[in-house]
Amino acid sequence: MKLLTNFQRLSMAFAFLMCVGGAPGLAQSQVVYDDYDPYYDYDDYYGSDYDYGYDYDDYILTDSELRKRIKLNLAMSPFVDGEDVRISVDHGVATLSGTVEDRSAMIDAGELAYDAGAWKVRNKLSQREMGERPWADMRDRELQQEIRDELESSPFVNSDQISVIVKNGVATLYGGVENKGEIADAIENAYEAGAKRVKSRLWVDPDLS
Repeated sequence: MKLLTNFQRLSMAFAFLMCVGGAPGLAQSQVVYDDYDPYYDYDDYYGSDYDYGYDYDDYILTDSELRKRIKLNLAMSPFVDGEDVRISVDHGVATLSGTVEDRSAMIDAGELAYDAGAWKVRNKLSQREMGERPWADMRDRELQQEIRDELESSPFVNSDQISVIVKNGVATLYGGVENKGEIADAIENAYEAGAKRVKSRLWVDPDLS
């Protein structure tokens, strides 16, 4: 009788564990949120401290969702006419092609794509109005120094982690940075310094976070 009682107690304990949290050693099911709307301002509705299960930094966007967010950012921007901008996304890498008004709009479009959540942006936009051509008035070495100066003066970029190579006015940035925002800022700095085009070989280094 005593053995039966112990068995019953063990069975009841196991059943209780299964109800409240699953059996020890068994993997728990992960909740999947299928109704997530990337455009809805959840913070405005719930408050920034409310744990509603979505984190813009952790939520992984599909390529289709990312393309929609980039398109929305371009449509809402007062600085970029996105009507002639073509957007393609492959595994989080966004490619922008087509034409924009000027150099400033080209730079802004790339930054808007990063803001939308792209891991990397290939900016292949052309300008309808060439306007200023600062790279044409500088040697590559001079442009390289201008870019270094811009990076060093930026409060948002750790210039010690970034190397710069310039060839025929095209700047390539190498190195690890803390976050995606720093990548976008570094690219913008290189354009502001006068680069004709900027190629990013920057990556997010978790050891710097």
